[in-house]
Amino acid sequence: REASSMKDFTLVNLDTDSITVSKKDGSPFSELEEKNLLDELNSIYPENIKWEPDGYFPVVIVLRAKNYILYDGKKKKIKGSSMRDPKREKALRELINRFIDSLIEERSDLVEIYKEYAKEIYAIKDINRWSIRKTLSEKVYSSERSNETKVVDAIHDTEYVEGDRVYMYYKPDDTLCLVERFDGEYNKERLYEKLYKTVRIFETILPVKEMFINYSLKRSQKLLEVLIQS
Repeated sequence: REASSMKDFTLVNLDTDSITVSKKDGSPFSELEEKNLLDELNSIYPENIKWEPDGYFPVVIVLRAKNYILYDGKKKKIKGSSMRDPKREKALRELINRFIDSLIEERSDLVEIYKEYAKEIYAIKDINRWSIRKTLSEKVYSSERSNETKVVDAIHDTEYVEGDRVYMYYKPDDTLCLVERFDGEYNKERLYEKLYKTVRIFETILPVKEMFINYSLKRSQKLLEVLIQS
């Protein structure tokens, strides 16, 4: 903090064991400047604390504590559970990555991307993209909570056993069903709500309420009809 003030840097991000700064005018650091800064930083810390360079990133997007994106010009690093949840539906993980790429490239197509997935939800052909993964643990079988009992109900009369992973989706009545039993009927309202909640990950840097329509709401149904017909 003291070094940042002396150098007149902007503190961009602070993690458990790292710090990211930029110049006030946004100009790049030269290799010599990076080396001198690192040497100076290490000179003011005890010998058992060693600072090492993590890279130079022309683009840094910070969403919240411990959730940020680093882009070095070729590859992007995504840090944080909000963007990397493996249990999230494949289509929504895909949307997050497309949003990140758009932000990195400073494109203006976020609303169009969002609408693309909203249209897909309206007439899903591949339910696998919108399914959730469940692990058949002992807890699932013994729990009396509806979250777990719905899973058990969905696998009755199957050969699945404890330890297996299964993929499921929500039916219109909000019960769970195995993807291999997909009959074309699914809970659209739940998926539209998940779609909107997913883009809210970016609400610290984007005006989400103004940019994106929550199609799960009754007042948005006419707007959804217009979208589908477009």
